[in-house]
Amino acid sequence: MRTFVAVLALFAAGIGPALGQPGQPASRCTHDTFPVGNQPVTVTACAGAPDSGQTVAVTETFKSASGSFNHTTSIDVLPGASASRAVQDVALAPLGLQYTLHLTLAYRDATVIIEHALLLPGAVPLK
Repeated sequence: MRTFVAVLALFAAGIGPALGQPGQPASRCTHDTFPVGNQPVTVTACAGAPDSGQTVAVTETFKSASGSFNHTTSIDVLPGASASRAVQDVALAPLGLQYTLHLTLAYRDATVIIEHALLLPGAVPLK
């Protein structure tokens, strides 16, 4: 029985980092895949711990078949609000794509999600 528990613990420790960004608990991350230029682009967004309860750092990874890149931003936490939001534009040129993602990020319950996504040019709704 002890061997089974030890193997189970090692397995859980091994898959934990694969679920989120390095150094980020998986529960603080979200994953979305959007069709961009006839290929899927996966966006992983992970929230850090609130800085003095006022600002949350967000690390994003954008991946496609041609590569990946990281982007960082922050969300100002509004005391008493059910969610705090930030809007950003991220150019996908590092992936060889001549598009920009216009994203609305929402932070609530220690997690960040992509609430809305538009593909520019054209303002094509993705989410």
